[in-house]
Amino acid sequence: MTEDAWELVRRLTERLDAHSTLPVEQRRILQALKISEEAGEVAEAVIGALGQNPRKGFSHTWDDVRAEVCDVITTGMVALNRLTPDAAEVFARHLARIAERDLGERRQPVPAPAPTSSPFAGTAASYRRYRSGPPAAAAALLARSVADVDEPALLDLGTGTGQVPLALHAVFAQADMVEPDAGMAAEAERLLPYLRGPGQSVRLHQVKAEDFIPPSGTWRADLVTICRAFHRVGRDTVLRQLDVWTTPQATVAVMGDRSPWTLDHDWAKALRLLIQSFLGDDRCAGPGDICDPQGRPYAEVLAESVFSDVREYRFEEQREWTPRQVIGCLSATSFASRAAFGDQWQAFERKALRLLTEHCDGGTGLLTECNTFTVLLANRP
Repeated sequence: MTEDAWELVRRLTERLDAHSTLPVEQRRILQALKISEEAGEVAEAVIGALGQNPRKGFSHTWDDVRAEVCDVITTGMVALNRLTPDAAEVFARHLARIAERDLGERRQPVPAPAPTSSPFAGTAASYRRYRSGPPAAAAALLARSVADVDEPALLDLGTGTGQVPLALHAVFAQADMVEPDAGMAAEAERLLPYLRGPGQSVRLHQVKAEDFIPPSGTWRADLVTICRAFHRVGRDTVLRQLDVWTTPQATVAVMGDRSPWTLDHDWAKALRLLIQSFLGDDRCAGPGDICDPQGRPYAEVLAESVFSDVREYRFEEQREWTPRQVIGCLSATSFASRAAFGDQWQAFERKALRLLTEHCDGGTGLLTECNTFTVLLANRP
C-alpha cells in the first residue's frame, strides 16, 4: 500500500477520533470489532451475488463484493493506525515476512543514513509519523486569534513536516510553510494536496526563516506560528522581519512541548543514560519547551521585540507509547537520530527495546508520558 493511502487513513482516523468521546482503549476495541462487521457484509454480498438467499435472490453484484472487500481493508488499516502511528511501517514489515515465508523473497534491510552535518538528516519520515502537531485545544486557541479576520493568512516558520498547517488548514485562506531541511520539506510537500481546499492557497518555501521572501509586495500574515523551532531560527532577525511581514493586529505564536530528553519519567531517565552510553556523556538536548538552549525564556525574547504583549497558555497532555513507538520518536530527534548512532543504531535499538519493555506499565505493555504543550501568543501593544 502506498504512503499516500496511509496518510489518508491517518487523517480519517483523526477525524473519527475528533467525533468520539470514548477512551482510546475502547476506540481500539470497537475498531477491531468493526473488522468482523465489515467481513460479514462481504459474506452477505457473496451470497447475494450467487443468488443463494431464497428470500432475496440475486441481491448483490460482484462490484458490490469488491466494494465490501475494500471496506474490510480500509477498516483494518484504520484499526492498525489506532494501534500504532507507525502503521505503514508495521504493515510493510509484516508483508515482507509473509513474502519471505511463502515466496522465498528476502528484502535487504534498510541501511542507516550516512553521517552528515545536518542534525535532522534522515529523521523526516519518523518526524511525520511520531511527532504530533498542536493538541486540539491549542489549535482552537490559535484559530480564535484570527476569528475576526476575513480570509486570514498563516505563516508557519520551521514547519517541519507540516503538522501545524495540517491542524489549522480549515481556518486559513492562504498558508505559507517555511522549512530549510530538504527531507522535512519533501515530507511537507506531500501534505499540500490535503491542505488545499476550495479557495485556499498553500505554498511551501524550502529556505531558512531569515531568508523567506513574501509571495507578493502586499502579502501580510495574520498569524505566525513557530512550533519546536524557535531555537533554530535567527530570532532577532526574524522578529524584526515579522514587523514588516505581518498585519498590525497579527499574532506571533511560539510553541512546543518537552522532548523525550527532558521528561522526568523513570523510563525517560533510563533511556537518556542508555543514549549517553553509546554517544558519550556530553550528549544532550535543549532545556525544554519555552527556553532557548542557554536557558533564556522565550517570553523575554518576545517581550523585547515589537511583539511585546505576551501571554502564556499551557495544555496538559498524556500520551501512551509502545516501546517501539518511543524508539521511533527518538529517531525523529536531532540528539538520537539514526545518523547520530551510525552503525551502532541496531545495537542501541535492541537495548532500548529491552529497557523500555521492562519499564512498561503493568499489564498494558505501554509507557505513559505526561507532557505540557506551551503556547506563547505575542502581539504588538
